[in-house]
Amino acid sequence: MSARPVALLTLVLGTFLLACGDPAQGPARIAWGRAACEHCQMVISDKRFAAQIRLGGRVHRFDDPGCAFTWLDGLPDGEAPTELWVMDEDRQEWIDARTASYRPGQRTPMAYGFGAVAKPEEGALDFDAFRAALRARERPVARPRP
Repeated sequence: MSARPVALLTLVLGTFLLACGDPAQGPARIAWGRAACEHCQMVISDKRFAAQIRLGGRVHRFDDPGCAFTWLDGLPDGEAPTELWVMDEDRQEWIDARTASYRPGQRTPMAYGFGAVAKPEEGALDFDAFRAALRARERPVARPRP
């Protein structure tokens, strides 16, 4: 095979592989009903409560905003995410987690109880208050194996 067809084949395959990966910025695709939550390993199936964190060039996917930010709090100091995305519970569109409002009292996949919305509303928490509420929750106690 001559060099020209090999170069063309390499270019086509490289382009295809890049197209299949996550974008360099912004929310990434989630294989609904097949992808697992990075924190709890449950299948991500309810779009209304999905979340994503981009850290170190990799996108981490979650089934509940509570899972996402509990996972983030467990990272070693110095590891900072570059992007935080949550699904708007009402519109089912990705929104920036730092500017979202968080409704308490929602039935979420892992029972953290917060759904995100784009616009502030009465009773909803801002990002910092939401994170504080998650941190204040009682942590389950690990039970010894029988």
